[in-house]
Amino acid sequence: MQSDIIIIGGGLIGCSIAIELAKGGLKVSVFDRGQLMKEASWAAAGMLAPQSELNAITPMFLLCQKSLQLYKGFVSKLQEFTGLDPCYRNEGFLQLAFEETAKALDKNMAWQIDAGLRVEKLTSSQLKKLSPTVSNKVASAYYLPDEHQVDNRKLAECILTMAEMVGVKFYLGAQVTEICIEQNKVVGIVANGERYYSAKVVNAAGSWASLFNLPKHFLPEVKPVRGQMIALKTEAGTLEHTLHFGSIYLVPRKDGKIIIGSTTEHVGYDKRVTPQGLEVLLSQAQKIVPKLASASFIEAWAGLRPATSDLLPVLGEHPQLPGLIFATGHYRNGILLTPITSSLITDFIVTGQTSEMLEDFSPSRFMLTAKAS
Repeated sequence: MQSDIIIIGGGLIGCSIAIELAKGGLKVSVFDRGQLMKEASWAAAGMLAPQSELNAITPMFLLCQKSLQLYKGFVSKLQEFTGLDPCYRNEGFLQLAFEETAKALDKNMAWQIDAGLRVEKLTSSQLKKLSPTVSNKVASAYYLPDEHQVDNRKLAECILTMAEMVGVKFYLGAQVTEICIEQNKVVGIVANGERYYSAKVVNAAGSWASLFNLPKHFLPEVKPVRGQMIALKTEAGTLEHTLHFGSIYLVPRKDGKIIIGSTTEHVGYDKRVTPQGLEVLLSQAQKIVPKLASASFIEAWAGLRPATSDLLPVLGEHPQLPGLIFATGHYRNGILLTPITSSLITDFIVTGQTSEMLEDFSPSRFMLTAKAS
């Protein structure tokens, strides 16, 4: 079976790249070891929040910020094309702290203000007006109007629908075991024991991106980091803004569902939900919004974030293997970085030119580290 492009990984990023390439007339095949969109893309909360996730103006921050700027147009095109609503919301985030962590929050917000980012310190009365159900014990509060969210599961539905409409071919339950090399060039893959041919292969396999046989060639290491999550049901309007409190966040949906996350656990490929993890999430969520003590439980789950050693994504072509392209390792920002990743990787495949924005995320940085050690 011959394709112009093979993409390993049927999550948001892999499928978004597939859509852009297929729209350009290329024959694109996506291989996924399980079901489409059922790993990190499904498990996330859908926060689009570079200011909440990062703590300096770095190349990673600029990449995230650029992707956020693309988001409105990205989801509008999806909605126009498919007729489905990904529930993109732009009402902003609230960063909150109690007395014991107020100084740390104030310091973190200070660099953002100094950098010219939009941040507004709130009085108690302003906070109550924006979010009446938040605890009266909150000692410091900031409004970040440029932090947005999307319903990642609805976004996944939109992207899958569009991928099917533009002719992307899917292979599900297809365990890719080898990336095939001939004369030092990529020629395809082996999945479920069968050979598939393509001169270009995109590794968008998330936490599984390091598990392919690639003899005599370096493969960047990506490890899974478990995050446990809970969904509660409340009255619509209980929360209107996403709340960020320490390492905990509460993301409201329009129907009254509230997503609470997340733990950060280095436990390999273990996706179990644990009493300890859920207790941490629930206790912290009720501390910030006491009314949640009477909310209804909907579900709990865990996902695996794909993390590299420097917690930055791997984007671009393998320096020694023409045709092997990486779009993985997005860790906590895969949903946010979907538009910019699909745009940059598609442009590289079509034009052969590497954008300056990709340079800091090249897989070559790991090869240099390996040689130095």
